[in-house]
Amino acid sequence: MKRYDVIILGSGSAASQAANVLCDAGKQVAIVENWTFGGTCPQRGCDPKKMLAEGVELLTRVDQMKSLGVKGDITLDWSMFKRRLDEYRFAVPTTKTHNWKERGIDLFEGEPHFVDEDSIVIEGHEVSAHQFIIATGLIPRPLDIPGGDGAITSDDIFDLETLPEAITIVGAGYIAFEFAHILRRFGSRVTLLIRSRALKAFDRKIVKRLVDETIRIGIDVRYGVKPARLDGNVLTLSDDSTLEGVVLNASGRIPSIERLRLDAAGIDSDKDGIRVNEYLQTTNPFVYAAGDVSASDNPPLTPFAGQEGRIAALNLLRGNTRPFPERPAPTVVFTSPPIAKVGLTIDEAKAKGLDFECKDNDLSHFLTYERINDQTAFSRVLLSHDGHVLGAHLIGQHAPELINLFSFIIQNNISHQHVKHLQFAYPTSASDLSYLI
Repeated sequence: MKRYDVIILGSGSAASQAANVLCDAGKQVAIVENWTFGGTCPQRGCDPKKMLAEGVELLTRVDQMKSLGVKGDITLDWSMFKRRLDEYRFAVPTTKTHNWKERGIDLFEGEPHFVDEDSIVIEGHEVSAHQFIIATGLIPRPLDIPGGDGAITSDDIFDLETLPEAITIVGAGYIAFEFAHILRRFGSRVTLLIRSRALKAFDRKIVKRLVDETIRIGIDVRYGVKPARLDGNVLTLSDDSTLEGVVLNASGRIPSIERLRLDAAGIDSDKDGIRVNEYLQTTNPFVYAAGDVSASDNPPLTPFAGQEGRIAALNLLRGNTRPFPERPAPTVVFTSPPIAKVGLTIDEAKAKGLDFECKDNDLSHFLTYERINDQTAFSRVLLSHDGHVLGAHLIGQHAPELINLFSFIIQNNISHQHVKHLQFAYPTSASDLSYLI
């Protein structure tokens, strides 16, 4: 039985960063993957989804500016987009495995599980290691209704050769809203089922504007109704009504740990993932968990997964010297228009008992947004009593880039007085910043 210094389970962002650190330190490393090497983000998640969203954004901008003199129509060709997506995502495993093999990393394909504290079995082949990093990420939550396994997930969208005429999306989070906008703009009839509240992590007023725009572009948004049964392409709802067409299960994602047999290695977990301390160390001191699979306080976002992978590897090497730093998490829902946030919401600030001011701006009257006829643009910024930004919430075409500036302001504890003296190129969305706080 071969024994490694470190075995990494998973091959996404967290695993990649960890592998780089460990190889640089001269460790003998193996990576185990139960699907395709490279992780979810570049193959079945953020990257290909954003490539689709670019086309949607262009179409939206053209529609917005027709009253300003833009003439003609554009259409989105799914088959051409898919061809480009496939070129990009299918190259990921080849590139990743080539680079890792050049660095001397051994690669194993198959479903791994622990047999004891320092050994795993992969499709009948047993290997061991002095230490492990688990970075297996998240998988779609099953749709727990009769016939629910007949629904597709976000992993399947990119494999569709043609788009369905009608699709029902079950869910109210990032994936549900992003694919609702994408599929609608590509021509599908879309119904969005929201059991209670949409996009709970985001500011309520921002979400209300997004939902209004979602309805305006022709998406059938239904609140307070749940899927009850799926028979072929007929979905029966909790109110006994039915919908026909493809069903997309976007009800959430769960830690990919079910088949790992963590108890055999003395590793505790719960519904949020693998339990870790501030150093990303599990209840087995020789095993760390990083990225979306860890039950850390960090959001399940690619940049945080990469950072966790790097920090877990450094702690593994140096004996727990690097707690994960607390940083605000800028995040974007790439709908059209997109929404973005960083820092605290009003509800969170109130729960903390903070004294704050809420500054709202209807940005549709700013030249930045008037010149592209973006009538959805809006900002909400929470300021502390001493003038520091506690949270920023945006909707509009420039939200994804503008939120990074707010993240920089919060991370560096820059007061609004200092922001007002900063110089930005004009006219840009950044040059509006001083007016938003």
